[in-house]
Formats: sequence, structure tokens, C-alpha cells
Amino acid sequence: MRAHFEFLGADTVASGFACGCLVSDLGAEVADHSEEIRSAARGDFEQWAAHIRRVLAEAQEAGELDDALDVEDAALFILSAWEGTLIAVRADKSSAPFDAFFRMVFSVLLR
Repeated sequence: MRAHFEFLGADTVASGFACGCLVSDLGAEVADHSEEIRSAARGDFEQWAAHIRRVLAEAQEAGELDDALDVEDAALFILSAWEGTLIAVRADKSSAPFDAFFRMVFSVLLR
């Protein structure tokens, strides 16, 4: 999962911090005006969160992650934190928010 987010972050940095997440961009800008776009964005986020949940559940089953972690909440948090991080790196034109995301998610939440 870390490699997935590292890949996405590298793409944002390579674009000069111009590219983020199309789904969140559309969701933030257009969803209030179009039920069809809002529904599609929600579905995309739900699908992405489901993938994260599955990875977290597999890590729990393998004994690599604390069983007390609620994978549903954790997946939603990770996805939400990622989307907020994308906004911050684009606003700052800096990878510092990526560093904070990786430290908090992978060294604190999922250690």
C-alpha cells in the first residue's frame, strides 16, 4: 500500500505539483452541481477505500497489523488524509505534506 501512495505522490511531484486526484477535484468543484458526478465520485472513493480495507484486513490476518485497528475507519481515514495531503502539496508546491502523511500513516497508524 505504501508503494501505491509513493507512486501517486511521485506523479504529483513530477508534474510540478500541478496534478492531483481528478476524482477529488471533480468532487470538490462540481459535485454540488451534478448528482451524476457526485455519485460517480462517491463510488470511486468507496471502491478505493474497499481496496485499502482489503489490504489492511490481509495485514491483520498475517499478524502484521494490530487486530484492534478498525479497518473500515482506518481505510476512510487514510483515503481522507491522502486527499487532504494532495491539496496541501499543491498549495505549498512542496513535498513536506507527503512526508507528514507517510510518517503518520505508516510509522504511527499502521506500525
